Amino acid sequence: MKITDVKAHVLKPLDYQFRWKEEWPPRTIEHILLRIATDDGHEGQCITWLMSAGEIESALPGLRTLLIGQDPHDVEAISYKLTDGLKSPNAVSSTVDICLWDILGKHHGVPIYKLLGAARHRIKAYASTVMYETVPEYVDIARECYEQGFRAFKLHAFGVPHKDIEVCRAVHKAFGDKMDLMLDPVNAYDRLGAFKVGKVLEELDFYWYEAPIADSDLLGLADLTRSFKIPITATESVTEGLRGYPKYLMSHAVDSIRSVGDWIGGISAMRKSAALCEAFNAKYEPHSYGTTLVQAAHLHVMLAIHNCDLFEIPVPQGILDIGMADVIRVERDGYVNAPTKPGLGYDLDWREIEKLTLKQL
Repeated sequence: MKITDVKAHVLKPLDYQFRWKEEWPPRTIEHILLRIATDDGHEGQCITWLMSAGEIESALPGLRTLLIGQDPHDVEAISYKLTDGLKSPNAVSSTVDICLWDILGKHHGVPIYKLLGAARHRIKAYASTVMYETVPEYVDIARECYEQGFRAFKLHAFGVPHKDIEVCRAVHKAFGDKMDLMLDPVNAYDRLGAFKVGKVLEELDFYWYEAPIADSDLLGLADLTRSFKIPITATESVTEGLRGYPKYLMSHAVDSIRSVGDWIGGISAMRKSAALCEAFNAKYEPHSYGTTLVQAAHLHVMLAIHNCDLFEIPVPQGILDIGMADVIRVERDGYVNAPTKPGLGYDLDWREIEKLTLKQL
């Protein structure tokens, strides 16, 4: 099997009128569909939302030179070269890696997680909110998520300690005995604010406390980790990925590592990150927020490891399901089942892709 073509669709940008942090304005997000074809008729596909049209247009000539004629089974060699030995990952290299694994699954007729070595066939999901304007809105979305089957719920609140405490108390009062609760202020607090919120979250028995302060503040994170029983998780903004995680693990600055797999090097980098965390007896809880195929890439890794508890689903469900015939949804018991189709396991809606395509490269 050899790679014969690499092409991309620049899709119509979507105006997402939502945000995850108070100071962030609503923004327009570009989507790129990358397609890698092979001589046996299989095609690896991934829609990314972390890559711009300019980036993929600039990258395509080099990608074609590198990839055409290669065997997708050499995914480790290819991805390692694209990321300069995992020192310089980015959205382009990560999306290529995801496409290559998609090809391998399709070629062998199995979902990717079985190629990686299945640890399980389903995983508990949690609802991951956008930011709302009022406390009652958070209670309302928590109720909606519970009714859909979610038994875990993560708040992206205001990033302001006293306001976030109010939200957490309100949601806990309504659903604390029904769902595991988490808070992610997206690195918004200073150390004092982080400790104030942490005391309340511990009192409320939250499941984890995510990105309370800047990921670069290792001493502050370590103080929080030592001070609270509630698990502290961080590191999504560590853009070098795998090479950046050892210092957090060696200093016990966090209880679990978060990563954006569609940035740090795709499925190949995530499986290595999971093994690194396992060696330190730490959890690996990848961020799986994104388009359906990005979510799927994370899901396959999570199904192939033991040191991960929860799969992240953006809510309201469907807000990032651009161009898809198949989607990922929580089951009534709070779990997400493994896909049964080969590769990533979720098909594109080609009629919708044609409507969305601004330019094919």
